[in-house]
Amino acid sequence: MSASLQRVMSPLTSILLALVGLFLLRGGGYLLILGGSWFYAFLGLVMLAAAGLSFRTPLLGARLYAALLLVATIWSVLEVGFDIWGLEVRLFTLVGIAAWMLLPWVWRTGHNWVSDKRELLGSAAIAMVAIIASCFTSYSIDGTLPADRMAATGQSDLTAKDTPEADWPAYRRTVGGDRYSPLAQITPANVSHLKRAWVTRTGDVQKADEGVVAGPDQGHEFNLEVTPIKIDDTLYLCTPHNWVMALDAKTSKVKWKFDPKPAAADLAANVYLACRGVSYYKAPDDYQAPDVSKACQKRIFSPVGDVRLLAVDAETGKPCEDFGEHGFISLRQYLGHVPHGFHFVTSPPLVVKDRVVLGGWIFDNQANFEPSGAIHAFNPINGEIEWAWDAGHNPENWKPGPNDVLTRDTPNAWGVYTADPDLGLLYLPMGNSPPDNWGGSRRPFDDATSSATIALDIETGERRWTFQTVHHDLWDMDLAIGPSMVDLPGPNGENIPALIQTTKRGEFFVLDRRTGKPVPGYPVEERPVPTAGVAADDHVSPTQPFAVGLPSLTPPDLKESDMWGATLLDQMI
Repeated sequence: MSASLQRVMSPLTSILLALVGLFLLRGGGYLLILGGSWFYAFLGLVMLAAAGLSFRTPLLGARLYAALLLVATIWSVLEVGFDIWGLEVRLFTLVGIAAWMLLPWVWRTGHNWVSDKRELLGSAAIAMVAIIASCFTSYSIDGTLPADRMAATGQSDLTAKDTPEADWPAYRRTVGGDRYSPLAQITPANVSHLKRAWVTRTGDVQKADEGVVAGPDQGHEFNLEVTPIKIDDTLYLCTPHNWVMALDAKTSKVKWKFDPKPAAADLAANVYLACRGVSYYKAPDDYQAPDVSKACQKRIFSPVGDVRLLAVDAETGKPCEDFGEHGFISLRQYLGHVPHGFHFVTSPPLVVKDRVVLGGWIFDNQANFEPSGAIHAFNPINGEIEWAWDAGHNPENWKPGPNDVLTRDTPNAWGVYTADPDLGLLYLPMGNSPPDNWGGSRRPFDDATSSATIALDIETGERRWTFQTVHHDLWDMDLAIGPSMVDLPGPNGENIPALIQTTKRGEFFVLDRRTGKPVPGYPVEERPVPTAGVAADDHVSPTQPFAVGLPSLTPPDLKESDMWGATLLDQMI
């Protein structure tokens, strides 16, 4: 049985090895003509030689392949180091072939298995040691911070000055976006000993008629992305179907849950079902509800997937009757025609200085003249609009009437906003004018506001300053979140109120939050960038802003060795 199997499998293995070698030699030769790596052609040539030798002298064929695997292991480590993804694609295919050759009925000479296979076994073992070692070196993380860095993380955001230490009342704890808790019970020394106190499930699941979870081109994304807020002893959160929930912070017991029942037509069209968070507002002490009670003195604002904004009583979860129409306002107003799925809100509104400020998500890359990306500010008590900031209107900040329509197709701000209440400024992380990846139809005010940090007066919506992070953005490098507030020492020892804007480009811009100008010591310079490869009816900005002297998360330019495939063969392709 073994001899007959060997008579079949040995020549079949030689033929398969020859086919792989021929494929690598042909593709590797073309790669050489293009100025690429020589190694794929070398692999193919040696594989063909090993296949040819194996027909007459299987032992020589196996030894030649063993030598090839050893050389390939050395080459792979020299080219990409002990990186699991780099070694996996270069060696797994070759190790797999070696594993097949180690089978007892493949390429035998009649001697015992060890004498036939020892060179092949040794090379395969060395390759596997390199792969296994890369699993540990690629993912090693040092979680310690230098002492000076530990001290810096404790810098207080001035917008947190009235926030109880144990509370987290906004998406990033404060409207200034500091993301910092002053609580000291959990430390680097004891964090490894923490145990889970409770787990809860919202009960909100994807419905059968909402498509498959396969991304916006195949169906709906259905994601629990919420960052809860905490007020006193209660956590407040929202779910992908926009349920608003209150949980006991110590036990996770549900205190109340409100389902706003978003319209099915909107949810069926929305490619992205998620709610990142809710917002909190406390009315003045003399506030009275329509029934002369104190209901809704503390209220929770939450976006709804059918383009509405909801206000509920933080104590009971019941809609606030004096806000809009029985607790809801429509965000479609002033936008003209809004096709289902073309506009919805996933981020929590910014609540500051008696304003509820929000924009929304506009469906990317679908058409020209989509709904407006204008920003709205509403009264937190009655829901009436206080101002709209419309980049295409003169003036930009205005109060539209019932029949007014805001400028279509303007850049939108879909992320989380931040603010400095003392300066009276809010900071918008701007996106692009649709379609995001083509700028041939953009108007001057579109180009002037896309992918920029824009400061508005909180009370009036008047623009105070603009800092653009990408000029004529054709790559969807919009700003996903507002900046964080920090105070920095100036050159003469003065205190400079600053902000740090992170970007999809991997750049960090440090600006004076009063003026939008770079803080001394953190300059920004315009550098030339490539401009080729754009359509005739569009253009690329000849320069882009770069932060000088700051770390950049922008990866280095791609090299040939960075290319990746599932196997050695398609990596070569």
